[in-house]
Amino acid sequence: MKVWRDIRYRIEYAGILIPYRLIRILPYPVVRGLGHLIGNAMNLVPMIRKVVRANIHVAMPELSAGKVAEIGRESLRNLAFNMLEFIWLDGKPERIRRCYVLPPDVTERLKGHVERNERIIFVNPHLGSWEASGVMAPFYAGVKMVAIARPIRNYYINRLFNQGNREKVPGLEIIFSEGAVRAAIKALKSGRGVGTLIDQNTKGRYGGTFVNFFNIPVASSTAPANLKSYCDAHDIPAVIIYGTSVRHADGKVYAHSAYLPKPFHEYKDEVEVLQALMDMSEEFIRKYPDQYLWFYRRFQYIPQGATDELKAKYPFYAKMASNHFMRANQE
Repeated sequence: MKVWRDIRYRIEYAGILIPYRLIRILPYPVVRGLGHLIGNAMNLVPMIRKVVRANIHVAMPELSAGKVAEIGRESLRNLAFNMLEFIWLDGKPERIRRCYVLPPDVTERLKGHVERNERIIFVNPHLGSWEASGVMAPFYAGVKMVAIARPIRNYYINRLFNQGNREKVPGLEIIFSEGAVRAAIKALKSGRGVGTLIDQNTKGRYGGTFVNFFNIPVASSTAPANLKSYCDAHDIPAVIIYGTSVRHADGKVYAHSAYLPKPFHEYKDEVEVLQALMDMSEEFIRKYPDQYLWFYRRFQYIPQGATDELKAKYPFYAKMASNHFMRANQE
């Protein structure tokens, strides 16, 4: 079985290697056009379109069907283009400077934390180009950090996308979600920052806790707050920074950053910190809804004890898995 799986993985790897390398030598305008074509093709797939539009409707029920369709189509184009663009960058400085911009005020802020030896715990949503956030901090501001990523099952492709692409930026190391907390703590102890993604379908055994997001409860992780609490308890200087990278009218991706609305110690607990981060995320998403990753089952889990009125606010896929989150808590 293991031999056959390895053969299958090698075939899959060979199947993507040629287009992967081709993307890196294409002219940038062609990459952009190809991304739009792929996004348009994704929008034609009924199940993809259904999930995307259901999520947008749940988050912003006041929008017309036409507006939901428009945002959904642009979101898929953005997703495809960002992935192709990231492959095209290939860690090359001249390409990074062409596509990604870290504004001077953000650059100086990050450099200040580096000079004070403060570990930065980045919290990043699936908005704009989330891959760009992990590139710009090390590249422009000299932040040494690890970024938590979900591994690709095919280990050859996983190595290609991570060690072969993401880790080409000096100062950035990829760690994987399995055992991520231990690896993140090790990084913080060694003086590096940690980059995390905010998701909304985190199982209980992975720290998932229900907080409000677009007016309904979603299961997200308190990991950023937990890491900050660990640092405080062990006298490790650290700060939580909410960061996101969105594409502006000139076609370039610009980084934005923000701090928690009040000092960390003034929050009641980690859940209250998570809620503050989710509120910040929602604010940015409402500004750039067409750049958010709606093709993701974000509203997967309905909390037990939810009223019929609350259950009705969730998308079609959540109703079929309403108890899954609580079962995960009990595992």
